[in-house]
This record gives sequence, structure tokens and C-alpha cells, in this order.
Amino acid sequence: MALSQALVLAWLGHFLYPFLRITGLFLTDPLFGSPFIPVPAKAVLAAALAAALALWLPDLPSFPADPAGALYQGVLQLSYGAVLGCTMQIVVAAIASAGEIAGLAMGLSFAELQYKEATSPVPVLYDIMNWTGMMAYIAVGGPVFLFAALAHSFAGGIMPDAIASWNGLAMLGATLVGSAVWLALPVLAVSLTVNITVGLTTIFAPQLNLLTIGFPLLILSGLWILLGSTGFMGGTIDHLFMQAMDSAAGIARHG
Repeated sequence: MALSQALVLAWLGHFLYPFLRITGLFLTDPLFGSPFIPVPAKAVLAAALAAALALWLPDLPSFPADPAGALYQGVLQLSYGAVLGCTMQIVVAAIASAGEIAGLAMGLSFAELQYKEATSPVPVLYDIMNWTGMMAYIAVGGPVFLFAALAHSFAGGIMPDAIASWNGLAMLGATLVGSAVWLALPVLAVSLTVNITVGLTTIFAPQLNLLTIGFPLLILSGLWILLGSTGFMGGTIDHLFMQAMDSAAGIARHG
């Protein structure tokens, strides 16, 4: 059997289009983009998923033979997958930022973790809330949903929708800080109350200053309130993930 250039490019198109899009997804996905997963494992998993999609997807166009067209398609597919991954990354980042805001409010920002996968020290509460968001992302089926959205994105061809359909992603990014503050609001309120109380107390009893009374009280009360409020975060976190899924579905929709 003689292999022609057109046949080879057609085979490459069936594999490379999903492979590049999955690779872009792995760059920003909260789970598969984690530095804790080895890069060779990510590459093997992306290749395996691309091979599975190549057998399932409808006829895809041949991969461009000219270097300019191949480079353009490579950047386009990588960017498209990365944008899909950003929808869930925004939610996980908002949950993690709530921990950092709470740590700053209660004076626990000095407690940091340092491990080789991180480029800089990570605040403890930020790391705890980041893992909370990661577990919530897995619990709601985020990885499965993103792969389904990515596979559905090929229903209309290899070109993404018009940029106007990405408005939902921009609006989701705008809620990052607001959602983080909302999740950390109980700790912020208690920290403000403790600071005001300690400040008034020091007027009448100067020996009860911030270092001897206020600082330990602020940390303990903040930790207790954060622990007590975790049971009420589920509704807000679930709403954020539903918004992210709607944004991903809007980006992947064709027609």
C-alpha cells in the first residue's frame, strides 16, 4: 500500500487536532495542569485520549502541509483548549483566593508552605482552600465535563465559535474577586469585630495590647469561624461550578 502525502496529512489531522486541543486543556485545567502530575504522564494521557477521540470523531480535515498553516492551527487549537480549561481554573482560583483573604484578615499570612513544585512560598490557608476547590472540582465531575465539552466542540468543525460567544467566560472572570470575598466574608466580619473590640479594650487596659491578647484571639476566632462556615460554602461553590460549566458549554457550542 502506497502512502501519499494527502493520506498522511489526513491521518495526522484526525490525531493532531484533538491532541493539540487536549494539550491546551491540560495547560490550564486545575487537575491535569497541576505540577504534581509528571509531564510524561500528561503527554501519554493526552496522546491516549486523542487517539480515542480520533476513532470517534467525524471526518476532520487534513492537517495543513505548509508551515504557516500548521503553526496557525497549532496555536489555535492549543488556545481553544486552554480557554476551556480556564473556565474551571477561575472557580478553583476564586476558592483558593478566599483562603488567602481570610488568612490576611486574621493575621495568619505569615504561615507559608514551601515545596519544590511551587515557584514561591504558598500561604497555608491558600493551599488548604486550593485543595478544597480541587476536591470540589473532581466531586462535581469537572474533568469529565470538560472532556465532553472538548469532544463536542468538534461537532461544527475545527474552527472555534465567534469571539462574541466567549462573553460568559469574561463575565465569569469578573466574579473571581467577588466570589472570593463572599466566601471569606464570615472571617472578615469576625476579624473586624475582634480588632474593634481589642482596640477599645486597650484604651481602658493598656496592658491587654494587640500582641498579648488581640493576636491570639484574632487567629483562634478566625480559624473557628472558617471551620464553622465550611458547611455553608457548598451552595456558593456549586453555583460557581454551574456558572463555569455554562461558560464552557457556550464556548464549545457550534451552530
